[in-house]
This record gives sequence, structure tokens and C-alpha cells, in this order.
Amino acid sequence: MSRLDVEKLTVRFGGLTAVENVDASVASREIYSIIGPNGAGKTTVFNAITGIYEPTTGKIEFGGRDLARPFTWKVGLAAALVGLATGIAAALFAVNVDALWRATIRRNYAGPGATFSPSAAWADVGNYWRGQLALEPIRGGRWAIRTADARRTLAFAPNRAEAEKLRERYQELIAVAHYERKPNHLRSTTYIDGLVLKSRAGKVLDRFDTEEDLQLALARYEGIYRESAARRRNAWLALIAGIIAGAAGTLTVWSRARRTPEVIARAGIARTFQNIRLFRNMTVLDNVLVAMDRQLKGGVVRMALQTPGIRRQERDACSSATKLLDFVGLADRRHVLAKNLPYGDQRRLEIARALATQPQLVLLDEPAAGMNPAESLELNTLIEAIRGRGHTVMLIEHHMSVVMGISDRIAVLEYGRKIAEGTPEAIRANLKVIAAYLGSEEVT
Repeated sequence: MSRLDVEKLTVRFGGLTAVENVDASVASREIYSIIGPNGAGKTTVFNAITGIYEPTTGKIEFGGRDLARPFTWKVGLAAALVGLATGIAAALFAVNVDALWRATIRRNYAGPGATFSPSAAWADVGNYWRGQLALEPIRGGRWAIRTADARRTLAFAPNRAEAEKLRERYQELIAVAHYERKPNHLRSTTYIDGLVLKSRAGKVLDRFDTEEDLQLALARYEGIYRESAARRRNAWLALIAGIIAGAAGTLTVWSRARRTPEVIARAGIARTFQNIRLFRNMTVLDNVLVAMDRQLKGGVVRMALQTPGIRRQERDACSSATKLLDFVGLADRRHVLAKNLPYGDQRRLEIARALATQPQLVLLDEPAAGMNPAESLELNTLIEAIRGRGHTVMLIEHHMSVVMGISDRIAVLEYGRKIAEGTPEAIRANLKVIAAYLGSEEVT
């Protein structure tokens, strides 16, 4: 059964193709090596498998499933909530937040001895949205009839009752003006009687001295209607655009995070790096414990309080980490800072840290780099022991003695393409491989 399947993997960086149509199938508990000249794309393949690079095309499956975080209802709900929040924020900006503030909050503090009323504020929000005229107390007990955004004052009244009557009158004038300003074919009747404007019920709303005054009034009142309608239209457009943009942005971020190294590690893949990446100022033991952190069960509160359960888990983790260090031959140096280890031991520590994540597949990127022949021989034994623990191993290595001594199968890359695959004996005799390493002239 295949543990890892890579199908037609291609990775491009702009116009540069680092890996092109690479296939690989790694069986369970197999040691599968990837070799090739410098720049052949070996590490790029590892980076694509472990989520550091996003494949341009191709498919990577681990244990028969895609190496990606699945789409769930929680993701959809989060996208919807972010979209809604973005839409509301966009709508607020579209309707002019400053004007909305004046029309709701400041207006409710107007007048001597006024106290803020949330219900009145919400009512003003509704008036602002619908374009209804608002009443606002001013000095001397008088009231002003103003547009919802407080930008225009239409009239003043000596008391609240008169202000209510005037508001109804001007609200009717605005509606009549909007109707009268429509094209003739959209009007079934008229509310203009000479130089008089009448309501729908036939009540006189306003009288004018000249036709010019009448038309100016119609334009002014209709302008108030248009401003309100434009505000609602812009708010709806902003709300819809904000919801779409917020949800799409959330899903885009989520899709880019579907194959992060954290997701890959949780799936059961661990790796080492070509350039050692240890926590240099932490001890050998702590470097391994860091990799075991996600195995600890308990929230922030329990960890902060150091409950008995947390302490027990930490003791178990230290015991497991010590066993791993003993497995790689570093148990007696567990309290040494990582930066003080010899180069070969740093390589071993990085392998121990990878194993601490309890992976099914371990990717080793040039683990023998910088080692002498004796250390390389010991590394062969260690890799065989890792396989013996039930792990599958993928290996990138330039030391042919290591590769040929432990590999079950070998794939050879050149300029980002796989040129050969087979057993060590087959690869050793393959003319394409020899040409890739030595040049076609040498082969000839």
C-alpha cells in the first residue's frame, strides 16, 4: 500500500519552473531516496509535500487522502460572519458615518437637560435609513424640522406639537415633489393646482407667487428625496459588495492555509532541513519537547495553573523525549544547549525532534551533509532503525554511500524532471544518471 503518492507535481516561481511533472509513489515502511545534481529540484519537492510551497499543478495524497484541511460548515459560517461584518462596516461608511452620528447620537443629547435614549437613537437610525424628517429641540423651547442627516433645516416650530404637524406637511411635500418631477408618462394625476401644491388627500400644502418659485421648491424637495434614495442605494450596494468581498477574502485566506506545514504535520509528516533549524539557545531536551507540545491535552488555564493532569503529561513528555534522545544517541547530552553540540549531533537532534511529532512519514533533507565517513555509517544504522520503528522514510542525499547502502528505491531528478527511478543497482547502471552526474562526454 502506498503511503505517499505524488502525481504530476509542478512548482513554478514566476517564469522559472523548479519542478515539472514529477511522479512518486512511496510504500509504507520504505526508504525512498531522491538524488540529483545541485539545483535539480529535490528540496522543492520536499517543500511542496510539507506545505512550504503551494504546488502550481499536480496532486499530493497521503494515506489515500488529499493533504489539505477539509471544508467544513464552520469554515462556511466563519466566511459568512466575516462577510456580514465587512458588509455592515462598508454600509456604514457608504451612508456617511459622521452624518449618522449627528442624526442619532448627538441629536439625542440636544436640548437643555436632555438624556440619551437608546430607543430614540434606534428610531433615528430607522428615520435616517428611510429618509424621514427629524425633529430636534433647540434653544428657547423651539423645535427644528431637519433632514435625517441634519444637513438641511426646513422650518422651525414653537413647540413639539406644531413641529409634528410641520414634519408631516414637509414629508408630504417631499413625496409630492418626487412624483411631480417624474416624466409625464409615469404620472397618472397631478398635485399642482396653478401655483398651489396639494396633498394626496387634496389638502393645500404650499402656495407660491410665481411658477419659478414653484419649480424651485419642487427641485429642492425632490433633491431631499433623491439624497435619501441614493443613500439607501449606496448602502445596499456597499453591504452586498462588503459581504461578497469579506466572504471571498476569508475563503481565499482559508484556501491558502489549507496546506500549511502545521496541517501537514498533523496529518503525520515530519521533516528535517538541509540547513539545520534548531532552537540554538534551548537545551537538547527542550528542542524535542517543543515538537511534542501539540500532544499535550489541556487549555491555557490548566497550563497556567499547572494542574496535576498537566504536570503528569509534562513528566510523560519528558520521559518520551529522553527515550527519543537515547534512540539517536544524545540522552547523555540532553541538558546541553543545542548550539554547543557538534555538527553531527545537531543533525541527530533534528531527526529526534522530527520523530517527536509521531509521524508516519519522515523526510530527511541531506542528513549526512558535513559528516565524516564514520558518522555517515552511523547515520545509515539510525535510518534503518527509524524504518524499524514503523516509519516510512524519504531521503535527499548527495553521499552515494548512504543512498546506495540503505535505499529500497531511488528517484533521480535533473532540471526539475525525473529522469530515472528504480533499485540502487538499476540506478547505478543507468546511463542517464551517470550523464547527469558526470556529463555526456564522460559517459561516451
